[in-house]
Amino acid sequence: MVYPKSVLVSVIVPLYNAERYVVSALSSILKEQRLPMEVIVVNNGSTDGSCERVNSISDSRLRLIHSPVKGIAATLNVGLSAAQGKFLVRCDADDLYPADRIFQQVQWLDQHPEFGAVCGGYAAIDPKGATLVEFNDSGLSEEITSELSAGFVRTHFCTYALRAELARGIGGFRPYFTTGEDIDFQLRLGEACRVWYQPGVWYQYRLHRTSITHTCSTVEREFFDSVARELQRQRQVDGLDALDRGQPPPLPELTNRRPLSAAQHIQKFLLWRAWYEHQTGQKRQAITTGIRSALAMPSNLSTWKSLFAIALKPCEVAKPMAALETIKLPVRSTR
Repeated sequence: MVYPKSVLVSVIVPLYNAERYVVSALSSILKEQRLPMEVIVVNNGSTDGSCERVNSISDSRLRLIHSPVKGIAATLNVGLSAAQGKFLVRCDADDLYPADRIFQQVQWLDQHPEFGAVCGGYAAIDPKGATLVEFNDSGLSEEITSELSAGFVRTHFCTYALRAELARGIGGFRPYFTTGEDIDFQLRLGEACRVWYQPGVWYQYRLHRTSITHTCSTVEREFFDSVARELQRQRQVDGLDALDRGQPPPLPELTNRRPLSAAQHIQKFLLWRAWYEHQTGQKRQAITTGIRSALAMPSNLSTWKSLFAIALKPCEVAKPMAALETIKLPVRSTR
């Protein structure tokens, strides 16, 4: 397919204190040379050398703009307002895009105009970029609109490519959500269009100690995740939710519950994977992954207990998606 010279794809990159990783993130995006593309980096009040690192990259497709309002939803909306492309994708400033990802997803959407968005699996990587675990378990190319309507979010929002008109049509990202804005957006997107899932690793999500998952209150994160699903239930009954009515749910009181550390997050990812492998009949691999999980934080005795349970308990043989639905996923919110 021959594409026009005008901007076809807008990549939105929210930026906050990612000096160590932002050049790698942008380089992974800018490798795409076949599509007319813009990369909009939206700085959300960085206090380190992140902006200088962005400005060190010489590429006419790259734009650095500044968000006048702090907060991830507001930052994304600034990027959405500036976007000129027909299609949108998002990459956080500390993560990576696999080669050919943008081209393949844009081709798919061009060939399937009846769908508004396409997404896929992803991998969690450590601070150095080594793969920890892949969340790419369906193995099937399939429509997931009904899953979203049921409140089930199977993948990371940064694996999505979608039509820009749809993002604007549903009102963009809602500033009420200081985290979990990606869950709320996916659920509302599933109400506005058909969504397709393509197997494969379409995104590399980096776990490190300064990401919002490891600095945001656990209570706050769990609260917004739960609210996103409750608001969806309200829309399904009445067509509107509490935010639409101007009656936002009261925010939770802050507690002393600390956020997950990067090591805890890695451990939970690996332990989840071990139980998934166990439920799909991969006993030997489950034990290997369980050992990796235990060694991520050897002092956590509960993980060693889980490892012994994996070793002793007979394997179940469930289909991949059935296994996904029966095991509670660890924290996978975007930054």
